Amino acid sequence: MKKRLVVIGGVAAGPKSAAKARRCDPEMEIVIYQEEDEISYAGCGLPYFVSGVIKEREELISRTPGKFAPDGIRVKKHHRIEAIDVKNRTVSGRNLDGDGVFIDRFDRLVLATGAQSIRPKIEGIDLGNVYYLRSIFDADRILLSLRTDVIQTVVIAGGGYIGLEMAESLTLMGKKVILVELAPQILTLFDEDFANMLHLHLEKKGVQIFTSEGIKALKGREGKVIRVQTANRDIEADAVLMSLGVRPQVELAKRAGVRIGETGAIWVNEKMETSAEGIYAAGDCAETIHLLTGKRTWIPLGSTANKQGRVVGENVCGGNARFPGVLGTTIFKAFDFNVAKTGLNMKEAEREGFRPIEAIVRGYDRAHYYPGKRESTLKVIADQETGRILGGQAIGDGPSDKFVDILAMALHAKMDCRMLATVDLAYAPPFSPALSPVIVAANVLMNKREGKIKSIRASEVRGKLETTEAGFQLLDVREASEVKEKRIPGSVWIPLGELGKRAGELDKTKEIAVHCESGLRSYKACLKLKHAGIENVKNMDGGMLCWCYDLESGEKMEKDQGEH
Repeated sequence: MKKRLVVIGGVAAGPKSAAKARRCDPEMEIVIYQEEDEISYAGCGLPYFVSGVIKEREELISRTPGKFAPDGIRVKKHHRIEAIDVKNRTVSGRNLDGDGVFIDRFDRLVLATGAQSIRPKIEGIDLGNVYYLRSIFDADRILLSLRTDVIQTVVIAGGGYIGLEMAESLTLMGKKVILVELAPQILTLFDEDFANMLHLHLEKKGVQIFTSEGIKALKGREGKVIRVQTANRDIEADAVLMSLGVRPQVELAKRAGVRIGETGAIWVNEKMETSAEGIYAAGDCAETIHLLTGKRTWIPLGSTANKQGRVVGENVCGGNARFPGVLGTTIFKAFDFNVAKTGLNMKEAEREGFRPIEAIVRGYDRAHYYPGKRESTLKVIADQETGRILGGQAIGDGPSDKFVDILAMALHAKMDCRMLATVDLAYAPPFSPALSPVIVAANVLMNKREGKIKSIRASEVRGKLETTEAGFQLLDVREASEVKEKRIPGSVWIPLGELGKRAGELDKTKEIAVHCESGLRSYKACLKLKHAGIENVKNMDGGMLCWCYDLESGEKMEKDQGEH
């Protein structure tokens, strides 16, 4: 009898494992069970389908059931698997088209049941025009509603990736978008400073954002939502998108006695095999290992699902493929900003017992003199004790993907900042500065580790200024034209070129934080001040790039300048 592979789930990991298994074993019987009408579609492209960037629905569908048929892979749509008999190697379920229950046998089983949207238990959650965006059918429902109902104002609950992508999509469609986030910041997987940069950018694009507010209730009229209630306000709304994250769909596995891991997803080993022999799990329903911490983690991403599916497809045929784990490398687009991350952020690194230090630099996609350059702000994080690279973040209209992909490879190679500073990267003026911003950041980290410079975060500077701390002074070393446009309230202005002769104007007894636009000139200023005998100086990481707080015009600067 031929070996039989049963795959439960047909979006990413499931079809990938089936396709790989067919290439490894041309004789194996393979069947995919899928509840929905479509299989193998690009869930990550749904926000762009809603906005109209992706014109045709069919463009999101990688392979139809008919395209699997020539490979001998049977796809059974509208079939829900309801039970797994591990001992007798069978699955049972229901044909949703009305043909009753069925039982199927398997030699190998793949659980690719994915994840489901978190549905809060609040008043009004079942009202009309309350959306989720997890499947292609969710996108269909949203588009139908937008076309048939008069919808002008949409409230988005949740400031994660999908919520932020949909904020762009709906704004581009001419809708008024109000985003409500329970946490103190949007984009909670990023550090506060980078999340704040995106926050300001979204507001400039017309998105209204309320943080530290959770939705308490949805109020309706004639069966449709008309108002959102938070603890602080009532918001008129024609529609609501619930984007509060997802949770792994593990109920089927749990009923079968398959081990559920500490993350709440299905436990698997490096071969993606569950606690039940011959049963594998992949994609958003399965947990894995974080390559930096060595701990179990659950980071649902389409890229991970496809890689895991390939590993499973080989192993169900007797292979020995391994999936070592993830770094959480991710990227998304918010209007003209490209936002990316890999590894740990500062808080995560501290929580894992590291002593993290960070370098924040301005990064261009080409030489400064080459026309058309685009910019991203880049953060690289390393461990103070070992110098090991721990993570990175990038935001801006520049090549955030390029910078973060380089860092992901550095993390896989367990590089320290000295190794990263010498990597051989491609250079020509149309493609990169002579020194990649990643290398510049590595050099900054080395300077910090060696004690050549002390630093202070913009948020710390803000706190000291707000409390009017007597022993603190903020020095701005930018040029007059820059300061005239904007300056930080409470700062003292001395241009870098005049610092040598005017350093005596500073109070040596105070802690002095120095800033410029991005951090380079202020670093030079700190070295000058130390040479002049002023020791308690710190460079404000990222300069004005990371200052997302109140600013004032340069009128006061002109008055200050007139006094010298």
